[in-house]
Amino acid sequence: MRRMIPLLLICCLLLSACGAAAPAPTEPPEHLTTVAQLPRLQPEPPAPGRMPELPVSQETERPAREAEPTAAGQTEETPAEPAEETASVPQRVVDPTRPMVALTYDDGPHAVYTDQILDILEEHGAVATFFEVAANLHKAPDAVRRAADLGCEIGSHSYRHANLGKMDQAAQQADQAAADALFQEVLGTTPSLLRPPYGSMNKTLKTTSGRSIVTWSIDPEDWRCRDADTVVSRIQAEKSLDGQVILLHSIYDSTVEATETLVPWLLEQGYQLVTVSELIQYRFADQVEPDRVYGYDYFRTQLPALPTETEPAAA
Repeated sequence: MRRMIPLLLICCLLLSACGAAAPAPTEPPEHLTTVAQLPRLQPEPPAPGRMPELPVSQETERPAREAEPTAAGQTEETPAEPAEETASVPQRVVDPTRPMVALTYDDGPHAVYTDQILDILEEHGAVATFFEVAANLHKAPDAVRRAADLGCEIGSHSYRHANLGKMDQAAQQADQAAADALFQEVLGTTPSLLRPPYGSMNKTLKTTSGRSIVTWSIDPEDWRCRDADTVVSRIQAEKSLDGQVILLHSIYDSTVEATETLVPWLLEQGYQLVTVSELIQYRFADQVEPDRVYGYDYFRTQLPALPTETEPAAA
């Protein structure tokens, strides 16, 4: 019994030492919350048809900055770089108080010479009227479109350069319809002017074509002589070219050479180079009407006197 007492004392001492070594549990401060106390957050289900959004880390590339709203509620976008300014083509103005003449070119377009004539006209800010054979349009369609873009007038010279004056109404209309189809294909429009090949026409063509028929008043016969100097001298020999329509052909290199001399010379003489329709409208103070003929007698005998500019009345 006496031996058991010391053993019990030793056990009590060991138990007391172990209890002192282990710290007593403490309550967390009031301002802290343990993980166990945090409410468990449930992710919201994505809307139907929409993928759930993923968190973006700092390493993720940021999207481009969106346009910021302005005071008016509109978005302010980054200004685009200004486009290069294109040189504006000066508008050609016809002065009815000054003399004018119309250069006209038949039988084209030509794959080379039409563009060369246009080069001369463009260089001098001038225009002309081209009476094209529809069957030739495929030879230089870009040249015809260029002529129209430069302000030149495009007229019809029939479908295949046939003698319309020897045709009946059905044949004339068939020729015109075939020509119109090709003009529509190349230009997107059909000519309102018609120059019959050889200047040949009959009463049927004059009254049923639905076109304004235009011939000429000066013919230097460039088609016959094929010489530039002769063509130029014949035109320069005329006493006056005011109100006149000059017949040329765009299928000869000699005509190109003659044009190179004529255009600057006419401008130096004070003439305005205009289209046929402009000549009728501004020089003759008339209208271009369908089923009407504008020929030699019209341009030679109906030329009115040039109007004079009236001085403004004194205040």
